[in-house]
Amino acid sequence: MFAPCRHFLRRQGGREICIMTARRGLVVRAAARGLPAWTCGLRKGDEVLSVNGEPVPDEIDFRFAAAQPRARIAAKRAGKMISLDLVRPDNSELGVAFADTAVARCSNHCVFCFIDQMPPGLRASLYVKDEDANHSFVNGNYVTLGAMTYAQLDHLCGLGLSPLYISVHATDPRVRQRMLGNRHIGIILDQLRFLETNGIRFHTQIVVCPGFNSGAVLTRTIEDLCTFGTGLLSIAVVPVGLTRYHRKALGPVDREEARRICEATARLGEQDLRGSGRRRVFLADELLILAGLPIPPRRYYEDYPQIENGIGLVRMLLEEWAALKRGMTRQPPRGGKRPVLIVTSESAHPYLARVARELPAYVPKLEVRAVAAKNEFFGGGVTVAGLLAARDVVRCARTAGCRGCTVILPSVMFNCSGHTLDGFSARRIGRTLGVPVTVAASLNDMVQSL
Repeated sequence: MFAPCRHFLRRQGGREICIMTARRGLVVRAAARGLPAWTCGLRKGDEVLSVNGEPVPDEIDFRFAAAQPRARIAAKRAGKMISLDLVRPDNSELGVAFADTAVARCSNHCVFCFIDQMPPGLRASLYVKDEDANHSFVNGNYVTLGAMTYAQLDHLCGLGLSPLYISVHATDPRVRQRMLGNRHIGIILDQLRFLETNGIRFHTQIVVCPGFNSGAVLTRTIEDLCTFGTGLLSIAVVPVGLTRYHRKALGPVDREEARRICEATARLGEQDLRGSGRRRVFLADELLILAGLPIPPRRYYEDYPQIENGIGLVRMLLEEWAALKRGMTRQPPRGGKRPVLIVTSESAHPYLARVARELPAYVPKLEVRAVAAKNEFFGGGVTVAGLLAARDVVRCARTAGCRGCTVILPSVMFNCSGHTLDGFSARRIGRTLGVPVTVAASLNDMVQSL
């Protein structure tokens, strides 16, 4: 809600990736009584090795192989091999859940890798560099395909894992090798053509790093990607994010660079729109804000294909606020107002400040302020809400004078377990500040809670 936020850590508010020892098969975590998996004999702790003779190293392989009326399952129970006949009438729900499996790890050494720019001492899952196509399909994680063989790509195509989310960054092979720190990666255009030919569609992203893939390289990359037909769903152009822990020779995107990127991307996007009939090239909110350009209208974002990449979050916020105002009635001022403090990121602050100024006209019992928390945890170059740490929020709220206020925080700063990057829950933040804290995923959430 409160800011354009990239999905570098899949993620802020997203699913945590579990680090486990790799297994030969899938371990059953639970089987629902009465459903096909239970009826065929699968029980908690069984290790499923194959279905109809085909290995099933992950859950997607299992569900693909078991998507038929009958299947033969080979499994191991208490060290002994067993064979089970799965009967699945009318394509009914299998009723089985598996333990998390190990994720495929990234073998790149990207010059812009955000995980390499993290401070020490955080929870272990935040340091996992995944390069797992299954997570790309299920969770929208971006992968580079850097270590994928054509046999592996063919396997993905056979499973029908579409759409995938693919980090391109540069279509020039040498530039891409340099950016990814891996001279063994495949030719990305050939890999994408293979996927498209085999019916796989893909969203792509370009993280713009000045001196690497800006300027003419960026133009060529967008032009190359736009040559794809039905396979290409979208292109996200986002600026590199640098923390104070960054140690590589890479500079940030400044205002002038952001303007050049926006100008070139907009021109190429309009050109592709005329040719393809739909918009496929999108600029990150961060770039537009950095360049001092207006947020595009709603129609620019189509069906928000890159919303998880922080593209269109501000527009969604503005549209939501306009809709909320249409559903409320202006009311005369009244005394005894309740103070509310919205703590958000630097990128989102101008837009939330506008909401804070206008909201009391519709809810006169409130006195609302919006303040921007400077990100000292990662450094001032990180300005999105999804990467706010509790310590920065606490410092900002105290400086703003939060005593007696209700404090509103953006939900994207919390993961699926309800914790910030530095391990705080909303309740703990509230105890630290000594005030009630509300977490809001949208403006509607915020207004309803107040």
